[in-house]
Amino acid sequence: MSRPPAAIVQLPPWLWGGNPTGFFADAGLHARVHNSVDGTWLVKTEERHRRVSPSLVEVHHMAGVRQTPARFDRIAIFAGPRLRGPLSAREHQVLSERSDRAMATKDIVDAFSVLTLQTLLADQNQLPDIVGHVHGELLDFRFSGEVADQVFPHAGVHVVRRRSELVHRIKMAGVLLRLEYDAQLTGGDLSGIKAAHDAGQLIFSSSEHLLNGAAFLDVYVGPLMGAASPAMWNLYAAREFGIVVYSLGRFIVAAKGDAAEMLHFLPVRGSLESVPTPTVRPDACSTALDWWGAKLNNLFGVLTDPVTFTDQAGRYVPVKHLQAISTVEQLFKRITSLQAAHRDVTARRVLFFSVMDTLHRLTGRPLEKHCSLEFATETLERLHATIPTEAADVLMPAAERGVTALRRIQDGFYLARQFGRDEIDVVDNGTATGTLDLEAAASEYLEMLRNATHGFGSNRSRRVGLTNTLLAHHDGDVPHDIGFLGYLFLLDLLSQPEILKGALYRGGRL
Repeated sequence: MSRPPAAIVQLPPWLWGGNPTGFFADAGLHARVHNSVDGTWLVKTEERHRRVSPSLVEVHHMAGVRQTPARFDRIAIFAGPRLRGPLSAREHQVLSERSDRAMATKDIVDAFSVLTLQTLLADQNQLPDIVGHVHGELLDFRFSGEVADQVFPHAGVHVVRRRSELVHRIKMAGVLLRLEYDAQLTGGDLSGIKAAHDAGQLIFSSSEHLLNGAAFLDVYVGPLMGAASPAMWNLYAAREFGIVVYSLGRFIVAAKGDAAEMLHFLPVRGSLESVPTPTVRPDACSTALDWWGAKLNNLFGVLTDPVTFTDQAGRYVPVKHLQAISTVEQLFKRITSLQAAHRDVTARRVLFFSVMDTLHRLTGRPLEKHCSLEFATETLERLHATIPTEAADVLMPAAERGVTALRRIQDGFYLARQFGRDEIDVVDNGTATGTLDLEAAASEYLEMLRNATHGFGSNRSRRVGLTNTLLAHHDGDVPHDIGFLGYLFLLDLLSQPEILKGALYRGGRL
């Protein structure tokens, strides 16, 4: 069943100060009255109406390879409503303490902490100067004891800007969901929300903390920032318009081999293998940001289109919309957490299986499909063919590591190696019930480990023999990089928004 040309959306006449048309305009939605009696409108996105690409996220290059000379003054154009006042005494103190610590330790992490905090706390009218100062510090940076060479000669500054229409569209789902569950409000009685407002209570906050990543876009850019963990290529600071990104123009090792804080003395096992630090072209960081911004626009074009979240009668369903946004945001958050879990094999693996379950929801493809070496390799090759070479310097190394890890899962079938075979026999109660080649066995093994997040052993009779066979044949060694298979399929999802659109619409099913 194809999507309708427009969604039927019911709005109360008092919304947006009694101006529903103004609400639609601010959200970048095209609307016309459907039925004036029941307050329904026919709604679609402006880009859908005008048949143009979405423009909800903008990437601007302020300095670096893409912008010479630097244009820090342009940052003032993006400043939105003031979200905070001048620095408090406590903020001044914290900034001073961090500066003193950076001077004393000469540690790159302490230095970068100061630079990002300066950007975060800068007053709006000082932001262009502060950003210019931070960029100058990066260009002048030298490792302790070295004075000859710049460490970051290709450092750049970029703004990833979130358009206000994006926030309005996402907020619409929560507002209309509250209306469905508030009979007083639906009936036009505003006394309850007025009293709540006067008391400083929440008004339209249904699940808002599950879908607040678009406010600054840091959640949606997180997987790009951690694309080559445990190496990093950037710093960032959230601002009222989105984020300021400082690209380093190269990857640097971002994890210490020894304990960096007391929590690292807990008995948690991290990666046992060294990871080579990728090299990149001077324009790689800027090109990767451009690619990511374009794909986020396509993603949000699907994710904020009311038509995607209609029932089979064409009526907009707020909870269907809210669930979809929350699911996608959860995917981005968990992939970033997976990237950050370099020191924790167990945490990364659990996050990996959660990511793969979420991808099943968003693509319709089960874990065994995503864990097929043939399918993963095809996906990797397709991405290499479509992603610009410079952007691939940043985006693809971790994806390649994920596919390599999947291939190595097959090496763990030690009995097959000893027997000189490329398949295993599935045995149930002493009887051979079938065979699996090693590629299929690796996929099934990962499926078994995913199910084992609830405990080992199967309560499904048809899988008991398979589960026991896999436990017998495999040595249990799973490469830490297997988590990056989830990152590979995030890139794939970003590259194919039509798949996401179909999975979220579901033929109008709820």
